[in-house]
Amino acid sequence: MFILKFVRFVLGYVLFTATGGFPERFINLCTQHNIPLWDLKHLGDTVEGKTTVSGYKRIRPAARRSGVRVRISKKCGLPFLRERNKKRAGLLVGVALAALLLCILSTRIWTVRVEGNVQIHDEQILRAAKSLGVEMGARTSKLDAQKIAKELQNQVEGLSWAAVNIDACKAVIEVRESTPKPDILDTKTPANIVASEDGVLTRIEVYSGTAALPVGSAVLKGDLLISGVVLNKDNSESLHGAQGHVYAKVERNIDCSAENTEFLKLSGENTRYVLYCVGLKLPLGRPLAGDVYTVETYLSNGETTLPVGLLREHTAAFSAPFALPSPDSQARYAAKLFAEEYRAIWLDSVILSTDISFDFDKETPFVRGKITCEKEIGINQEIFVEKISD
Repeated sequence: MFILKFVRFVLGYVLFTATGGFPERFINLCTQHNIPLWDLKHLGDTVEGKTTVSGYKRIRPAARRSGVRVRISKKCGLPFLRERNKKRAGLLVGVALAALLLCILSTRIWTVRVEGNVQIHDEQILRAAKSLGVEMGARTSKLDAQKIAKELQNQVEGLSWAAVNIDACKAVIEVRESTPKPDILDTKTPANIVASEDGVLTRIEVYSGTAALPVGSAVLKGDLLISGVVLNKDNSESLHGAQGHVYAKVERNIDCSAENTEFLKLSGENTRYVLYCVGLKLPLGRPLAGDVYTVETYLSNGETTLPVGLLREHTAAFSAPFALPSPDSQARYAAKLFAEEYRAIWLDSVILSTDISFDFDKETPFVRGKITCEKEIGINQEIFVEKISD
């Protein structure tokens, strides 16, 4: 049906009305003389329909013999459209360029999408795919999907399977992430577990080896916690790889202020725009010096993105260092530093108690804190055995 409508549009057709006389005889005569008619409608004493240009030229005898009056109500199709706009060269050129652009765009990739990933971020996969040629504006005829999928699997760590499916102007990268291997406890290499920092022991979980100290003992960095030397039933000793977890109560001191802290002040910034169309870039200005940050914006209807858009390149320059001018800004900066360090401790351990002091009225405002927390302090330390030759 679409092809038939397209052919009729290209060849041209007319919408006519036939009034008076005998409409049924008129239609029969047109059929006998092979005059094509379609979309016929009977409106009172008037018949409305469509026919081809050549058919309308042969319709007069049938109309005369049936006593109807035939008039053209509308001319449709490409020939009449061209005739009406033959003096508008700009419009014709625009239509030709639009058709050419559509033909070019139909051979390019418009969007690239990643599916199936959970731990690996989209950007990492898209960056690797771009290095292999799969990107917005790439020619689909030059892409070897199977080869790209294999290379993608080698470049992105953590992928067990990958496939690149190119459907018309869309590229879909389907991936499967590999399951990480479980940590295997090494009990064959002789090793002790020692303290990584000072603290008071709160919990000891021994999987292999012998606990060297009871819970509640104070330890210093490097003290033995779990020994890899195991006493056998015959009172002999054997060496094993000590395994287990040792937790201790430790203290953290945080002292934050803006004293002797220098900042860089923004002295200038530049922006340049670049037109992007199917892989071609047209810069609207001089190249920018220094580190350039680019924001990409493409034409889209919310579902489909075209490889046509505007790139905004931005660069900034900073002047000589300066200090925070007011006590209020110094106090806010000190509080920000304290919050960051406190968060790092909270993520690494279990906070038991906190003692915070601050003074924002001094010439140099500060925030101090003493944090008591529980964390794992045991680390493996290999036991080196010297072999004595006979």
